[in-house]
Amino acid sequence: MHSGFATLDYGILVIYLLLTLGIGFYFTRKQKSLDDYFVAARNAPWWAVGISIIATDLSAISYLGAPGYVFGKDLQLGMGILLFPFIMLLVVYLFVPFLARLRLFTVYEYLGKRFSVSVRLLASALFLLIRGGWLATAIYAQGLALSVITGMNFYLAVILISGLTGIYTVLGGMEAVLWTDVMQFFVLVGGILIMLGAVLFSFHGDVGRIWQIASDAGHTKMITGGFSWTEITVWGLIGFNVITVLNSYGSDQLIVQRYLTAGNKKAMTGAVMFNGIVTLPVTLALSLLGVALFAYYHTHPVLAQSLVGSDKVVPHFITHALKPGLSGIVVAGIFAATMSSLSSGFNSLSTATIIDFYKRINPGISDTDAHSVKAARWCTLLWATFGTIAAMNVKMLGTIPEIMGKINGFIAGPLIAIFLLGVLTKRTNTIGVLSGAIIGTFVTAAAAKFHMSWIWFGPVGCATTMLLGYVISFLGKAPAADDIYGLTLATYKSIDDSDALAAKNAIEHPVPADEPQA
Repeated sequence: MHSGFATLDYGILVIYLLLTLGIGFYFTRKQKSLDDYFVAARNAPWWAVGISIIATDLSAISYLGAPGYVFGKDLQLGMGILLFPFIMLLVVYLFVPFLARLRLFTVYEYLGKRFSVSVRLLASALFLLIRGGWLATAIYAQGLALSVITGMNFYLAVILISGLTGIYTVLGGMEAVLWTDVMQFFVLVGGILIMLGAVLFSFHGDVGRIWQIASDAGHTKMITGGFSWTEITVWGLIGFNVITVLNSYGSDQLIVQRYLTAGNKKAMTGAVMFNGIVTLPVTLALSLLGVALFAYYHTHPVLAQSLVGSDKVVPHFITHALKPGLSGIVVAGIFAATMSSLSSGFNSLSTATIIDFYKRINPGISDTDAHSVKAARWCTLLWATFGTIAAMNVKMLGTIPEIMGKINGFIAGPLIAIFLLGVLTKRTNTIGVLSGAIIGTFVTAAAAKFHMSWIWFGPVGCATTMLLGYVISFLGKAPAADDIYGLTLATYKSIDDSDALAAKNAIEHPVPADEPQA
């Protein structure tokens, strides 16, 4: 047992950071257009895209928050991951066909085609709010870990993390983000395995004893039956996970932009399903790490006395229980988890800002214009600056999982409902979907006032938006059949080889060779 971060640990961390920056600098000269900068020229390998999605989703929020939540409470939140592969099938069925055919930069461009520019801009603005809050929380979590492990000032740690990640993201664009994600995925998984291995070693491999200690204290509880609006139960978990994951993979530019880089339907499907399968064991390992850490601290009461807060259990364990060298690898894993997510966040927020807002104000700017790439880089830098400042002000919202649950749940429901109304219905129009989203957001806010659990925010917002959005649409005209042809699930399936929409899209956005023509 030791306390502190050794010279060897610092050396490992520095080497990792230099490798990450090196990848970013390598891709700097390849960014000639917005297609290069934002979607890696749409020719990324499906397996690399799948790994990038996983690395993007597993930020320090998960790396620190998931074990910390189990350490302080139980396994219930983690069990929702069992639904993940099945929800990925829904994503492939509902969203991938449209994204592959339309060849978009942002997923919100679909809403502009299906409804109107106002709906597109509203959805994009909601995304900026959600992921802006997420960005701040991810940086906060990493800054918290670094300050606990090294003794560095928290604010200095936040600036360091954002600055290093911002450098390679600004310079290298999506291609740098993608390939650093691949490297960072293996680093972060290695960190998880080292921590689990260290606890197992201390118990001489006795998994049963670890589980029993945690179980006796109630930390292995997986399901609470029944129904409650104010407590976490199995029905709330199902609703929360379905809405949250559908929103992330169907309407969240952060995730969707990853598989837009694959370019065609077959590759996108492979990336999404690969992610759905591999995420399962990785996320379960993080939850089980929380069980293992509880057992470890239960048998080391003197060490437990210096632990303050469940969010700090992972950095505290790294500092006090791991040997020099191993600590450096695990901290590199935490950095990898955060930097992969931050780089994706900076890039996707910049994409939505430039494509959905900046280019509308400056319609004469070409995607291949040098000005476009320069504007994209400046925008990425601005989001990195925002994330740094906001990260210093989010800790008052609760534990890390609770912070993200509140931020996501409040807006995710209405946002995914907008997309579902567009894909699943032909009758919903602009006035209906806008009214439904506004009312759905207010209903969610009212539910929070009445002490509804944050786990229900997403399902309530989604259900309200879909119901009222569809009903209110009957107060106006139905969308013209030609305007929504190929943009809903029903009309997409009816497209044949002679379809005019396919010819139009083929001219505007050439389809890869392995993608069947509409």
